[in-house]
Amino acid sequence: MLTYRRNKLTILGLALVLVASVGLTSAQAQLQQLPAAKYINLMNKINAKRDLKIDQIIAKLGLKNGVILADIGSGSGTFTIPFAKAVAPKGTVYAVDIDPKMLDYVKQRAEKAGVTNVVTVLGSYTDPKLPVKDVDIAYFHRSLHMIEKREAYLNNTINYLKPTGEIVVIDKNPQDNTQNWMWLRKSDLDSWMAADGFYDVHHFGLFDDMYFVVYQRPYAGSVLTKRMMEQMKKESQ
Repeated sequence: MLTYRRNKLTILGLALVLVASVGLTSAQAQLQQLPAAKYINLMNKINAKRDLKIDQIIAKLGLKNGVILADIGSGSGTFTIPFAKAVAPKGTVYAVDIDPKMLDYVKQRAEKAGVTNVVTVLGSYTDPKLPVKDVDIAYFHRSLHMIEKREAYLNNTINYLKPTGEIVVIDKNPQDNTQNWMWLRKSDLDSWMAADGFYDVHHFGLFDDMYFVVYQRPYAGSVLTKRMMEQMKKESQ
């Protein structure tokens, strides 16, 4: 789906499936991947060996009780479950995927972990289909590059954010990777976000091989507005 925490093994798997999907429409071929059961098993094995820096991501995003977050491309729930624990008891994490079987797995995983604030959402190829419009954070972890119409998807996602809501993207620049057809230029992302009035407010150097960026509009209460007010205060002294 939009599912994604991947490395060279998943790139290979996706490439093989894409080759097999010749003849499908672009929308059908866009996110072809392994069957849910195989994908879940593969990703759980891979993620068990990787340093996902989940605690650091939670700290950087300032996740706390009451935050409403959409994990777009939630996959097997690797980030969904710890995020839900971080925003409990009043916060909610929406796990968004286009594969119902992946969502069933996330739901079961949440139940086993005793997590009650995860809501699974069956999205589409162009829209996360969230049931609310007061999301604080829309989180894309190595998933946006798998969407065919990325800019359109971002435009639709924005509709579910509150005025000070944030778009968070963790992905790779193609020029920094040999498998450059898989990834997403940050410069393109910056342009798409700026067209919708969103700007880079945080760029965390948490990963050596990926960028980790937060976008937000300069509305009242936003990071950008606060920075502007602080600068004006300094200049007036």
